[in-house]
Amino acid sequence: MSQKSSELGFMQHIALELLWVLCRFIAILPHFVRHYVIGGFIYLILCYLLRYRRKVIMHNLRNSFPDKSEKQLCKICRDSYKNLTEQIINTLGQSGVSDDELRRRMTFANAEPTMQAVEGESAVFMTAHYGPWESGSVVSLKFTEHTFVAVYHEISNKVIDELYKRIRQHTNVELVSMKRLMRHFIDNRTKQPMILGLISDQNPTIRPNFHWYKFLHQWTAFYEGAEVLALKYSLPVYYFSPRRIKAGYYEGTFTLIYDGKEEVEPHTITERYARLLEADINRAPEMWIWSHRRWKHTPPAELLAQKF
Repeated sequence: MSQKSSELGFMQHIALELLWVLCRFIAILPHFVRHYVIGGFIYLILCYLLRYRRKVIMHNLRNSFPDKSEKQLCKICRDSYKNLTEQIINTLGQSGVSDDELRRRMTFANAEPTMQAVEGESAVFMTAHYGPWESGSVVSLKFTEHTFVAVYHEISNKVIDELYKRIRQHTNVELVSMKRLMRHFIDNRTKQPMILGLISDQNPTIRPNFHWYKFLHQWTAFYEGAEVLALKYSLPVYYFSPRRIKAGYYEGTFTLIYDGKEEVEPHTITERYARLLEADINRAPEMWIWSHRRWKHTPPAELLAQKF
């Protein structure tokens, strides 16, 4: 039991255990029932009953794909609900399942050469809310010579935060909150090589002189923590791209975007990440989570005046 779990109140503990039992029940259901019966039901609720954040999704799609017709955008919207449903089932469905089952659900196209390239040294793996972002930590079961550090943002609801940590915890995974990442790496980098897994497409807190990137026809802010770590400690950086095979099954590919030695200008690593993510989204736009308020910050007026 984690320290935070021990700090929960009695009723919070009860709620946590009930939710965990529910997640475990979903996880052990047959694949067809999990993805097509329960998943189909959730999809109908999200897409047609609740119309979950539909205005946000359509607003984001219209700005990101100005050349697509309204009919095309509506199809992407419906398909994005299917993807969101699948990721909900994927997340709940990995609750306490075996390592072998996790390996079946997520395979890797080029793990061996990547493992050889990072042998004996720490590295940064950047990914996004694209496809099975929670399943990306299955990297830990392949890169066994490294400790996989799954970096997460704490959830204000203590029960849900603790539930997510349980779901994410499996062999060779160490959960570290974003605000503790730098300290954790400094304290542990000489003990064992680490792979730092960062989901880098969240909307960050805007600071003075923040750098903006051209992304999906819009000025966009990105977290730059991966780049800061890589440049400060000469860490190689890889982009992790998942490809959907069928419901609940994916194949991941690693693309080197920085070797830890190249002399680069500031923001180059994040720029390369943005271009690879953008290419993935253009290839299969429904796999990205469009319901996030990704562009809620307004860039400076001089940038808005520029044409893409």
